[in-house]
Amino acid sequence: MSDPERSALLHPRTTMQLFGHEAAERQFLQAFNGERLHHAWLVSGPKGIGKATLAWRIAKFLAAQPSDTSNSGLFADAQSAAADTLDVKPADPVVQRVIAGGHGGITVAERSENEKTGKIRNDIVIDDVRKLISFFSQTSAEGGWRIAIVDAADELNVNAANALLKLLEEPPARSILILIAHSPGKLLPTIRSRCRTLKLTPLSEDGVRAVLAAQYPALSPDDLTVLARLSSGAPGRAMEMASLGGVELYRQMARYLTALPRLDVPDLHVLAGRLAAPKADSEYRLFVSMLLDWLERMIRQSASGIASNDIMAGESAEMLRISSLAGLDRWLDLWEKMGRLVIRADAVNLDRKQVIINLFSSLGSLVRA
Repeated sequence: MSDPERSALLHPRTTMQLFGHEAAERQFLQAFNGERLHHAWLVSGPKGIGKATLAWRIAKFLAAQPSDTSNSGLFADAQSAAADTLDVKPADPVVQRVIAGGHGGITVAERSENEKTGKIRNDIVIDDVRKLISFFSQTSAEGGWRIAIVDAADELNVNAANALLKLLEEPPARSILILIAHSPGKLLPTIRSRCRTLKLTPLSEDGVRAVLAAQYPALSPDDLTVLARLSSGAPGRAMEMASLGGVELYRQMARYLTALPRLDVPDLHVLAGRLAAPKADSEYRLFVSMLLDWLERMIRQSASGIASNDIMAGESAEMLRISSLAGLDRWLDLWEKMGRLVIRADAVNLDRKQVIINLFSSLGSLVRA
C-alpha cells in the first residue's frame, strides 16, 4: 500500500474506530438522547489525540439518523430511540457518501489555499467562514442535519472568528457546528461560552499501542513501544511517525547522539542528503523535531536531577553521560540556538542538508570544548 493510499485510509473522515475517548462519546450521546441537542460543540485536546476523528464520528452518526424536518425550533429534538454508541454501519449508503466526501449535509472550514501564492494559508480567513454561513442559509441537501466542522478553530484569524461568532449567536434549526481546538484558550471567550465542550486527554501508552497495532499490524513490539512513547499519548502523532519511518529515524539520531563526542561525518552527510530531498519534507521536520525534543528532555533531566522516561532502554543514562560533557547553561544556550536555526532555515529556505550537519557539528563542538 502506498503512502497516499494509507493516508487516505487513516483520514479522520474515513476512520471508523476511536480508542480511549469513550467518556466524551458518552457525554455527546447523553445530550443526543435527551430532549434537546446543543447546536455547537468544542472538541479540545492536544494535536493528534483523535479530535477530528471524534468530530467525524459525530458527523457520520448524525448523518445516518432518519430525516425529520418537522422541528423548526432553535435546537432539534433527539430521536425517540436512545442510542448507546456513535458507531454506524460502514455499508450504509449515507455513511459511504460521508466517507467519500460527497455528503451534501456536511461541510468543513479549514485553512484554504491562497490563490495568489498557491500555498495553504497560515490561518482560516473570513471567506472560509462565509462559506459556512452560505451553507447554513440553504435548505439541507439531504433533508437531515446540517453539520459543519471547523478544523481547527484556534487557527481562525480575528475577522473569521467574529464572523463565526455571529453564526453561533443565531444558529439555524437542525444544525450543529463542531469546533476542533488544539489550544482552546486562543479562542474568543464569547465563542467558548456558546459551545459545549468535549475535552479529550492523552491516551495511555497501552492505548496508543492498541491504536498502532490495529493500523500497523506488522510493527514489532519494540517499535510499538518506541512510537507510543514518542507520541506523548497522541495516536495520530504515533501513526504519522509510523508512516514516515519514525522509529528508524529516531534510532539513527540516537546512534549519533550516543557516539558523542565522536561524530561519523560521512554517514551524517548521507542521512542529511536524504532528508534534504524535496520529497522528504515530512521526514526532515520529524527528524529535527525529535532531535530538539531529545535535547530538551536531557536538559530537563540535568536541571531537575530526575531521570527522563526512556524512549529506548538506557536512554536516561546516556543523557546523564552526555549532559556531563558541558555545563547546563551551555546546553541550554545551544538548544535555543539550534531551535532558532531550524526556524530560520524554513523562513529563508536554507540548505536543509547543511542545517542538519550544522546541528550535529554544533553538538560535537560543544562536547569537545
